[in-house]
Amino acid sequence: MDIVLAISQLTNRIQGVIHARVFKIWQAIDTKNNNVWGMNFVLLDKEGDAIQGVMPINIYRRMEIDFVEGNICEIGRFTVEHIKNSAFRTVKHDFTLYFSGQTYVTLLAPELHDVPVCYFDFKLLEDIGTKITDEKQPFDVIGRVSNFTTIQEKLANGKPTKMQTIYMTNESGQTVEMTLWAHFVDELDIDGAYAKSNNQPIILACSSVMLKQYRGKYSLKAYAATRFYMDPGIKEIKEYLESVHCDDTAIQNSDAIVSNEGSPSNARAPNIDQIKISLGNLSMLPLDNFSTGQYLCVAQIVGVNNPFDWYYEGCPKCNGKLRQSWCVGCESKRQQPVICYKILWQVEDDTGEAEFSAIGNTAQYMIGEKASEVKDKTNLDCNELPPPLKKLIGKKYKFTVSGKLQVLYKNHRVYNILQSELIVQNELTLPAITKDDEDKTSQNKNKLSAIVEDDKLSSNDLKDNTGANKTLLKKIKQEIKTPKKKIVRPNTRRRLILGGQSIEDENIKSKNDSP
Repeated sequence: MDIVLAISQLTNRIQGVIHARVFKIWQAIDTKNNNVWGMNFVLLDKEGDAIQGVMPINIYRRMEIDFVEGNICEIGRFTVEHIKNSAFRTVKHDFTLYFSGQTYVTLLAPELHDVPVCYFDFKLLEDIGTKITDEKQPFDVIGRVSNFTTIQEKLANGKPTKMQTIYMTNESGQTVEMTLWAHFVDELDIDGAYAKSNNQPIILACSSVMLKQYRGKYSLKAYAATRFYMDPGIKEIKEYLESVHCDDTAIQNSDAIVSNEGSPSNARAPNIDQIKISLGNLSMLPLDNFSTGQYLCVAQIVGVNNPFDWYYEGCPKCNGKLRQSWCVGCESKRQQPVICYKILWQVEDDTGEAEFSAIGNTAQYMIGEKASEVKDKTNLDCNELPPPLKKLIGKKYKFTVSGKLQVLYKNHRVYNILQSELIVQNELTLPAITKDDEDKTSQNKNKLSAIVEDDKLSSNDLKDNTGANKTLLKKIKQEIKTPKKKIVRPNTRRRLILGGQSIEDENIKSKNDSP
């Protein structure tokens, strides 16, 4: 009977069998012709140690019924060799397992073998781009899902393909983004996890992700060996939840716009990442404080800093900027370009001023018209700002801007607008009421009462005769608004003959004085 060995005991001169869980399997592809020649795999034993292996595709076909991810198997008659190339290694073991035609696999009862479900060797998010720079070395990460975009459809290799970006944040606030394509979007299903989360934090553990560098910015990407885990029952995820304060870090369902150059997209952004701040304090923040966090500012637009360069020709597929007939975003050949906004707003508040950029759909939302329509209606030779842009100057907005600076040189900062909301001034400023105004108001009320009494119009008359009511009220308003000139008449007194004497009666008015 063969000796059951631990994975940590495997070397190139030892013989025996192992009892291990099939942690994951993925295709081994020949990069020269893109053909699948075999299958890579990772095995995990009860001690928590893992080893990577490979087998030809014909060997896999023979054992694929039992050799399935998650199954616990007895494996024998394999060979072990020292790692020749450390690139694309997913575990720390110094040796590789090789299956041949003599290798056998026997399925074991899982209840009789206490083998961990997952294997992780987590790296810190803050080390990405500093200690972690090798783009050919997979690694594991864990963090809270602080943001994720809606699923979009992009063209990849000429075919419509799903795309979604996930943002992961650790306990110290460091954030990294990971863009998923095709079947990885469905495998993660972050929308489904969010719907079931009951507004609780979502912890994501990623096994074997790759590093990607673009324009000096590091991000994560998935490949064939990548696996995602969000089950709070997994030991590593449970320990992570217990080690961080997640009371106020649950992902929120508040819409935001996360916009790359020319290609904005809707995203669900957590309120915890939005910090209300004045422009003066925003400009004083140290540069190391800036990440994918969001800042909420209330400011007034006072000008446009690029009045003659407010649009660009973008890619019709992704709205990315075209450079030398190529799209920077999707790396496709140039087709008929589309006109996209690229506006640099100068804004200010009581504490300072700043420069905010509005690109693509973000600017279109503020202006209300497509960039192509504004360009067609504008005389570009007159060197004047288009009226749709000019009408926004002087208006006050509530801006949500990204903490990730778009432009930085000579301490000049440009903040990218993620969301904007126009502040409508509904309040009217009324003049103060003086003593003379109160006297005039009292006189108008007395005059109104006298007119109503003289015309002898009762409440029943007002109800029964709507036309007369309107006419009377119109007359009253005109009387109040336009006071008649006061007519001065001489005092007229009647003379009474009493016993041959004439007297003047001041209590009797003349007919001319009657109202």
